[in-house]
Amino acid sequence: MKGIHTRHRGRRWAALLCALLPALAGAVPLGGPLRVAIGETKAPYVMAEEQRGVEYELVSAALRGAGYQPQVLFAPNKRAQEWLAAGRVDAAIANDGGYLSDPYITYQNTAITLCRRQIRLDAVPDLGRYRVAAFQNARRFLGRDYAAMAAGNPDYVEQSPQITLNRLLYSGRADVAVTDINIFLQFNDELGPGLDTAPSLCPFALFPPTPYRLAFHDAAVRDRFNQALHQLNQQGFYEALAKRYRLPAPQGRPWFKPLAR
Repeated sequence: MKGIHTRHRGRRWAALLCALLPALAGAVPLGGPLRVAIGETKAPYVMAEEQRGVEYELVSAALRGAGYQPQVLFAPNKRAQEWLAAGRVDAAIANDGGYLSDPYITYQNTAITLCRRQIRLDAVPDLGRYRVAAFQNARRFLGRDYAAMAAGNPDYVEQSPQITLNRLLYSGRADVAVTDINIFLQFNDELGPGLDTAPSLCPFALFPPTPYRLAFHDAAVRDRFNQALHQLNQQGFYEALAKRYRLPAPQGRPWFKPLAR
């Protein structure tokens, strides 16, 4: 009987060890490298070739502050999440699945006009009165009211690449450009001398901001990331990034800074 009990205990310990192995294998030691996947190049947020950008710097600084050595990989969001599920990375940009971080960045789509036109936009249906140029597939992502406006507006177009929106607005061929305000401003530097980009812009935040999080394999790593992110926020890191990348900060708050919880 003693031998049978010993064998049973041995099986139980073996089963427990097998259950623990995945967790132990996924643990990231402090001071060690941490693989994180974020999106592809989308200035000013990510500039993969140059290893910089607002989003790149935020994620890297927070991971260093959490005690890790970030190894940043770049991929479309869906592929980044597939890498996380397959265990190829320790964290990835995501808004569901895994252990989710607090929002670390916000994308803000706006309806951008030239201030001199004195256009007033209070709600999405107001866009129906104007020539609107938007990023590709905007009608799929900006809600039902927006989709209805786009369907009923004969002067509505969606354009790619997004720099086309800058050309249409500054040339007067569109009254409103719908896109992320920081991406729009980044493209101004690439327009060349043919268009006057000096006129003041009036962006209308008709759409809710889109917050982005990181999904982690390890809850403890996620918690350390959140703590480091909070410290960066307290230290004015978001405002310093806005100044470095020459991005607007209305009332002192950068558009890309998530709202306080």
